Amino acid sequence: MRTVAALRCGSNSSNNSQTSRFSSRKSYMAAALHLSDIQKKQFSDKAGAETDLLDFLRENEDQSIQKVELQPKPESLNSLNGFVTFDNGERFFFKTHTEENEKVSEYYNATELAKAGYPIITSKQVTHRVGKQIVLYQIISYPTLFDLLKTEEDSCIKCASTAVSSTSTILLNGQVDLDKMVFDIYAKNLTRASAEQQSKAVIHQLFSHRLAEDGRVGLFYRNKLLDLESTSIPFQTLAEMRWNINGVEYSQSLNEIIERSRTVLKPKEGAAVPGHGDAHNGNIFVDMEKQKFYMFDPAFAGKHHPLLDLTKPLFHNIFARWMYFPDQVLQEFKLNYSIQGNVIHILHDFKPSHLRISHLQSRINNVLAPTVALLKENGLLKDDWRTFVRSALFCCPFLTVNLLADYVPDGTLSQRYKPPVKLLGLAMAVELGATKHSGSNPFTDLLDEILA
Repeated sequence: MRTVAALRCGSNSSNNSQTSRFSSRKSYMAAALHLSDIQKKQFSDKAGAETDLLDFLRENEDQSIQKVELQPKPESLNSLNGFVTFDNGERFFFKTHTEENEKVSEYYNATELAKAGYPIITSKQVTHRVGKQIVLYQIISYPTLFDLLKTEEDSCIKCASTAVSSTSTILLNGQVDLDKMVFDIYAKNLTRASAEQQSKAVIHQLFSHRLAEDGRVGLFYRNKLLDLESTSIPFQTLAEMRWNINGVEYSQSLNEIIERSRTVLKPKEGAAVPGHGDAHNGNIFVDMEKQKFYMFDPAFAGKHHPLLDLTKPLFHNIFARWMYFPDQVLQEFKLNYSIQGNVIHILHDFKPSHLRISHLQSRINNVLAPTVALLKENGLLKDDWRTFVRSALFCCPFLTVNLLADYVPDGTLSQRYKPPVKLLGLAMAVELGATKHSGSNPFTDLLDEILA
């Protein structure tokens, strides 16, 4: 009977030396590039991507893998997932994270979460190699919170109803319970970590690593054009412009927000808790019968700052419908823009649904606000904490996807953004990230209350 340990992971072989476990940096980058290419290809050529991934897994993991079935899903922005079948018929769910210029040598620190008390689904096997971080799970049949909320949200939009269904009630109650549990874990495990300890946290792959010039800022934006059909704006020009969004004037340019975010999000001595790091709804499974949430895919788990731990799921769960479903959202909102001198004026009516807002309120009331109070009580709330949160929020729309990618109808998710969606994403990055603005912004009022 095959066990998942049949995957040839360096960590499971006492005969492998450090040299044999880890190839050269050049081979790391080649592998990362290959997986990144396959991740993009899955959306336009699923069969071809499956063939490429099967070849990759046989070469790098196990020759007895016979079949790969990919699941290209909207929430798979930087990952591959699906099923692998071995020659004896055993079948497992797999997940791998892919990123350009990857700097993290070990993801998936699920042990930290399990010890702390998180409801985490543990893996059967993990390969820890830069560019080849692959994890196998027993097949999970629960739906994700991402899919369940999307179905509920679409139903509400279609019938223009604000009525709350029994499913929506179960999901909100589960969110409240999860938020309270997360805060309880924070409170029980809060410590102070040195700058060196903080710098080792893998969560920084999502923030400070991406902000670097050799990270996604350079890769996605430098020397690129924002194509608006009637005109094109070089990023170096766009990055120096000021923004007026729905009548609110923002005095900080994209370049200023980027530079500030680099400074503020650089790992420093401060608070640390065990956290998932990327607990967005796509990484939450829901047992509807038992009304219980389970966390999954702890790619960025570890000990890191609690406010950083909360930021990415806060954005993706509440504000990112446009990011995952650009064509659908184009039918749901209107956006107009004009350029006057050095100011880009944008008017849009995009806003999260009442379902998303109810989940945001739970997150604020049950974990974000209590965490701020906890940090203050323990002398760990720094003076620039509001800027810290805003800088992290800025990274989510700006650096998760490429908002300047050329439009390709059947391309990757970033390539399917038409000009109104690109402008909405850029406007949202400014709205969430800027610390200086004049006027009221209903879009971020709830966040402003806690960040005031």
